[in-house]
Amino acid sequence: MSKFTRLYLRVPQPTTGTELISLALVFNKVTGVYGLLAILTGYQLSLLQLSTYVYSIGVLGLLIFLIPHIRRQSPFECLALAWVYVLDAGINAAYTAAFGLDWYFHSTATDSDSRPSGLTNTVKESIEGLKKESAIHGKVVPQETAMSMIFIVAVTLIRVYFSFIVMAYARQSLQKYMQLMIMEGPGVDDYDGPFARDLPDGEGRRGRLGRLLVSFGRTYWLGHLEDNGWSGNNSRQRKANEPGTLAGEV
Repeated sequence: MSKFTRLYLRVPQPTTGTELISLALVFNKVTGVYGLLAILTGYQLSLLQLSTYVYSIGVLGLLIFLIPHIRRQSPFECLALAWVYVLDAGINAAYTAAFGLDWYFHSTATDSDSRPSGLTNTVKESIEGLKKESAIHGKVVPQETAMSMIFIVAVTLIRVYFSFIVMAYARQSLQKYMQLMIMEGPGVDDYDGPFARDLPDGEGRRGRLGRLLVSFGRTYWLGHLEDNGWSGNNSRQRKANEPGTLAGEV
């Protein structure tokens, strides 16, 4: 984990911080289960609400599968968890913006207004509604809107920071595993790390997904080993030609 993360996170262990962040996301996604149960009561859900609840249940299932691997430092699962958290932060921000615009459109709509078929014209209508409310109530509405925006931005920034923490832990787990493979196993590949096609972790769907995950941000996931001369081909040559050096380092 980076010095920046260790300095500002202030947790006893990186594993603990990653587990707490993941558990917080679990509690957030449990709301999707209760949202779908609302259908049994006859409550009418919009398409946007239904998609949010179904998405939350899908992410919840992934978290239940991946969280036990945090303490095991499983490289593939920790890498997948990092990507799940990063993607969820972006998708959650998009849903928040969509719900905010939809809610604001309803709150500013009048009896004479007709709702558009979708969210295409929501931004325009919301701005017009904000102007009308400002003209009636003065500065109260802009201040309330500003406070809501500040709160949403603050929560989003916290999610972004947590994303860096989870990514740092996944990177640490991946690189520890690669160092172990270099010292005791067949080595790692320069380009795909432990998920190369000719390595045990690169076989089947798991290997293809692993190569896909490291293909985005390859320098971040694998750059540390390359900077220290621990690339795959070089490590294999070292094992063959300089056994004494590796034994001394171990």
